[in-house]
Amino acid sequence: MKISRVQIQNFRNIRNVDVQLGDVVTLIGENNSGKSNFLYALTLPFLSDDNNLSKNLSWADINSEARDQYYQFILERKDDILNETLPFDDFVAKLPVVFVEVDLIPEEKELYCVKDICHSVDADGNLIYGLRYEYKATHPEEILSQVRSILNSEQIDRQSIENIRMNLLPTRMYGYSVIIPQKDTKVAYDTLRQFKYMALSADRDNFSNTNERIGSRSLVKLLQMRLSDADLLTVEKEYSHFFDALKNLSGMDQVINWQDNSEIPNAKDFFNNIDILPNMPPMTSILSSVRLGYSGENLSSQGLGQRNLILLLVLLNSLLDKSDETAFRVLTVEEPEAHLCINNIRLMASFIKSFTDNNKTIQLVYSTHSTELINKVDPRNLIVMSAGKALSLVTELDDKERDYLSKNPNTDIFKLFFAKRCILVEGLTEELLIKAFLQSKPELSDIEIISFHKGFAKILDIWCTLNDNTTNRLGVIRDFDGEPKAKAKHDKYNANECICVQTTKEYTLEPEIVKTGDNYSLLLQRYGAEYGWDNLSADDLADDWRKSKSNVMLRLCHDLACGELPTFSMPSHIQAVLDFMLKADVSEDGVHNE
Repeated sequence: MKISRVQIQNFRNIRNVDVQLGDVVTLIGENNSGKSNFLYALTLPFLSDDNNLSKNLSWADINSEARDQYYQFILERKDDILNETLPFDDFVAKLPVVFVEVDLIPEEKELYCVKDICHSVDADGNLIYGLRYEYKATHPEEILSQVRSILNSEQIDRQSIENIRMNLLPTRMYGYSVIIPQKDTKVAYDTLRQFKYMALSADRDNFSNTNERIGSRSLVKLLQMRLSDADLLTVEKEYSHFFDALKNLSGMDQVINWQDNSEIPNAKDFFNNIDILPNMPPMTSILSSVRLGYSGENLSSQGLGQRNLILLLVLLNSLLDKSDETAFRVLTVEEPEAHLCINNIRLMASFIKSFTDNNKTIQLVYSTHSTELINKVDPRNLIVMSAGKALSLVTELDDKERDYLSKNPNTDIFKLFFAKRCILVEGLTEELLIKAFLQSKPELSDIEIISFHKGFAKILDIWCTLNDNTTNRLGVIRDFDGEPKAKAKHDKYNANECICVQTTKEYTLEPEIVKTGDNYSLLLQRYGAEYGWDNLSADDLADDWRKSKSNVMLRLCHDLACGELPTFSMPSHIQAVLDFMLKADVSEDGVHNE
């Protein structure tokens, strides 16, 4: 079984997300992009395994934009509210609702577990199973009454509403429920208990803060899950044996039974009844004395990264218990690479792959900033997040485009979408030339150059969505290749003031370089004898160079980086992008001029 789709609305900084999920889900994005909120939201429809995460939300968990729209409605309809002429349904419709809905795809053997949560049929005639968590007003009439009372007693405007906003939206009159989508009927407990989650937050350091009980909390939960009633009986018997041995070795009978020295009549009968009894602590206390270790040493003596690695591996392995009757588990992990060195990150990446390949009743969803984890993931498992928005590459790109991403070792997905200044080029020659040029330009040293020769338009669409309202800039340098329609298709992105797309006027880069400024004379003088260009025209030189490809470009780039070509001129389309990286050349209508 797996979650195939998740919809999240009005939860924290996530306004509206609707994405398809793969068998394993990798969330990537910058800090504060919504990854942690996505992971938290995903657990809400499922029965809690972790008391740290509350299923009941609060005012702060409601999306701020949704709250603002509600407050704006109150201001606009203030008179209608006071006059009691506002239709009640209109008010209810404006009350923010948080919901998380998941679609589940079961295996044939799991159909019995989901029979009660089937809610519709898709276009192909397949049954759709799902759960929906809702956090909404349970007493909207009381909220309206309170709002009316406040409006009667206060002079409210847009500025003053900030001081009483929590009273205008009292979440004590809110509640949560888990229902069957489209049917609006609550899910029975016996059904819901088939689904569980385990959540590991990025704040795992407290697990290793105490030397005496390092990892005990996680171990206690793990041991409790795995101990049967018969096992607990054995533990109690063994504790009694331990106590008897302790009592005999300590000679406590001689300490408390001193009746032989007493002059009191019948003292022996009295003292014979005094005994030391086993005071078996609660099972949780017994299990809490267990500590994790490594190489025969307490885990507390290991480094922080080593402790975190062992914790993750132990807990992941604990989910493989075949005796557990749970039909489906969701495991969410924040930043599994936290505190790990590169070798342990690779170990974790290998373990995650093996774990997900061999366990179909557990769906792993994790967030990461590690390129080591990101670049080894199947792109169909990637969800890219920014400012509460989420895009799944399984739906945004087709199979050929995803294959290109997974097979191109130079494509760093994170840099592609989130670098402050990034330039996409079509091939190795452009990449070499620009990198060599940038070595002499410290003000441009933070520009990321990525060779990406397929699917520019799709990538630009994704980039625009993710980088809306940011200061990030993207440059695109492409060859004309005799395709005016492709050029026009890409030029339209210049309407976005954060993107600059430039195309060669010539067929490819080489003739563009040769025909720029005095480059033709420079190339003849510097390399004519070496490459047999002495008697070639500009067109013939460019054609010969194009056939040589990277060999000539490597030599040119070396000399350029060493400052041996001071009169060399960058082609105008490349220079335009570089200038844009420093200062956007934007006309009044917002279009970049060539």
